[in-house]
This record gives sequence, structure tokens and C-alpha cells, in this order.
Amino acid sequence: MSQSRAEQEAGRVLQQARTEYSALGEPWDNYRVDVDLVGSLLFGLGVQLVPDLRAGAREYAGFLDAESRLIAVEEHHHEHRRRFSVAHEIGHFVLHYLPEPGEGLFRCTQGDMEVGAAVSGEGARLVHLRQESEANLFAGALLMPESAVRAMATATRGRVDRLATHFGVSPQAMSIRLVRLGIKPH
Repeated sequence: MSQSRAEQEAGRVLQQARTEYSALGEPWDNYRVDVDLVGSLLFGLGVQLVPDLRAGAREYAGFLDAESRLIAVEEHHHEHRRRFSVAHEIGHFVLHYLPEPGEGLFRCTQGDMEVGAAVSGEGARLVHLRQESEANLFAGALLMPESAVRAMATATRGRVDRLATHFGVSPQAMSIRLVRLGIKPH
């Protein structure tokens, strides 16, 4: 399967991060990307953990205020969920805000972050779902770089539990990434 624009942008961000890390004399860990540091170093994005992240009755996994350069994520979520939420919000920043600065507030529920394949069509809801799908593809590629996943999938015989632990992601996120890369999960 060919890479989406979102996955290509994640690859570009990873390469830029490697270059910045090298300039700082820091080692690059291709298997456990520090998304908080990537967001801060490359884009000036701060990450804040917020307990009970909600607006009214609506609960959020994370949100991005692009103009303030702030990502907020739900503090009580599992570390894997928080890492994915940060990567997802960086995806919104890179894919949806940088090309067209303007309305820079992205609010993402848990359900939004579970949107699968890209959605096409018109209308605000479809545009929102398409953006959520793109941010998910970006997050998956940022947290689980293709070359590293392929190497580790061979070493672990595609064991989702081992791969998920190695990359610091949920088994669900790892399974989705493996399928996206055409690797049979075990």
C-alpha cells in the first residue's frame, strides 16, 4: 500500500527530528519516539496533562490550540493513549494548521481518534472525519516508523504484544499499523 500524505509528512517530521537531535548531540531512538520533545523542538508545542479534560458533558482525549502552541491531553489515560494523543495533535498541527493558519482549535474525542480509513465527501462532519483519519495516520507513522516496524516485526515474528511494548503504543494501534504496512499481525 502506498504511503498517504499524512504518513509522508510524519516521515519528514521524523527526519527533521533526527537532524535536530544530532545537532544537539543527542542520541535518536527510532523505536520510542519522544513525541513531547519532537513537538517542542520542531514546532514550539507545549504539552499539558489535564485531569478530566472536557467541555460541558463532552470528554476529550486531547486538543490542540495551534495559535497558542498548546496540546492538552487527558491525564488519566494510559501512557500509550497519551502518546498517541500527542502525536495525533502534532498531526493536526502539521497537516491542517501549518498549511492554512486560521481556526487553530482542534478538539478530539476518544471516538475521533478511533476513526479508521479516510473519509471523502463534503460537509463539516465529513471534513472533520477526514482530518481525524489523517491525524491518526500521521500519529501511527510518527510513533511506529515503517523501517523500524518492519525490522522489529521480523525479529518478533509479528507478535503484536511485543511490538506494542517495544514502541510504547497500544496493541490496537500496533495492529492497525501492521495491517497498514501489509504485515500480518500475530
